[in-house]
Amino acid sequence: MSNHSGEVLDFIAVDVEGNGQAQQEIIELAVVSSHQNTALDISSWLIRPVAPVTEQAMRFHGITNEDLESSSTTEEIRSEVLEALGKGIVVGHNVSVDTRLIRKQFGEWGPLAIIDTIKLAKYVCPNLRSYSLDEMIKEFALDISASERHRAAGDARATAQLFNILLSKLKSAQRDVLTLSQIAGSADNPFLEDQQGDLF
Repeated sequence: MSNHSGEVLDFIAVDVEGNGQAQQEIIELAVVSSHQNTALDISSWLIRPVAPVTEQAMRFHGITNEDLESSSTTEEIRSEVLEALGKGIVVGHNVSVDTRLIRKQFGEWGPLAIIDTIKLAKYVCPNLRSYSLDEMIKEFALDISASERHRAAGDARATAQLFNILLSKLKSAQRDVLTLSQIAGSADNPFLEDQQGDLF
């Protein structure tokens, strides 16, 4: 996607992993910054929760309570995480889950816009069997190894790659979107999750 001057959209991709408790806590968070279709920087944190990680959650992402014993608490890394998150465009796969947990755990955070790659993929590629991240990795041959899946950095990096591919497909289909408002109005189920003001 281009703006009026033809520049590529800059964004961050986010992903979190949780402790599996009923009152979910983030135990791993990753932020991947993308500029000019290239992932520039990956920041990730292991976070020591108040409640332990459940067995089911450990089987899912492989993060154990022992892994977190020497990790920082939320309060110790709050300012660092909020700085990395910034106030720009945020992208995620089923992103409302990530943003809800981030806001709950780290407090007030107001990105310019939040875009869900599941909704975007359904708009760009409407006839796929599934829109899970695993299926997106297979469909678009994303450069993510099996060992990286279900860890925050690997999933955020996959999401950043996916978003750039979907934007490229929009452009090649001559469906250029110049503003986030136009994106939101271009499908029955908008993939713009949230917006504050105008981007362009």
